Amino acid sequence: MLDILFNPQKAQRHPIEIIFIGIFYSSLSVFLGSWIFESSRSISIIFLTVISCLYVVQGAIRAEEKKERGHIEEERLLREHRGTIYLILFLFIGFTISFTLWAFFFPQYTALKVFRSQKVSVEKIRMITGNAVSANTLAKIFLNNVKVVAVSLIFALAYGAGAIYILVWNASVMGYVIGTIAKGKFGFAAIPFVMFKYLLHGIPEMLAYIVAAFAGGILYFAFIRGDLVKKEKIKKITIDTAILLLISFALLAISAVIEVYVSSLI
Repeated sequence: MLDILFNPQKAQRHPIEIIFIGIFYSSLSVFLGSWIFESSRSISIIFLTVISCLYVVQGAIRAEEKKERGHIEEERLLREHRGTIYLILFLFIGFTISFTLWAFFFPQYTALKVFRSQKVSVEKIRMITGNAVSANTLAKIFLNNVKVVAVSLIFALAYGAGAIYILVWNASVMGYVIGTIAKGKFGFAAIPFVMFKYLLHGIPEMLAYIVAAFAGGILYFAFIRGDLVKKEKIKKITIDTAILLLISFALLAISAVIEVYVSSLI
């Protein structure tokens, strides 16, 4: 597993193992964050998780940018991106599973301390969207998620793989919600059902953030390499980045519809 973690190219061929890597490193981050940074554990576990997987994500995005420099047709190029996008999605699923289990098994007092910031975030989201199933709620959710996409893009443009922070944060929020709901209802057996409810719209939403992050990451590494000033390459990079952003917004729309009209009824 360590060999996979420190080899982005190999990791792309083993997406299932990435789930276990996500579980392992986020769990390790929960332990270290709770032990070393007790007063700020809810944020420290996020940064520790980001640091642990930053190398493999950075390497994967750098590999994608190299493909932009070659002579690959757009359709094939987007298929090439798909492999690495799925890699990061599996990483997100691993994080979500890990945070769900920690939120479930921790005593309530400990869970509230470990996921304090996540709890505040959930309460704010509920204040914005409410519980109503309506077009107004749909618009609010979509616009809120557009803001997150914008942040993912900015993080990626500024730091390359910096948008991984957005994914880890969302995984921790989702894990906290799933674990808390399961604990308060039917116990451990309810986890798969509750996870299905939230991942139903959560997966396309995270895919939207990942695709946007890739668009920014590709531009970031293209800028570092000086490809954005080369006429023969800038058009190709710009077109592919624009396509990725359009895909991201389409996924956001799909996610919002599922969240309002499907997930809320489960």
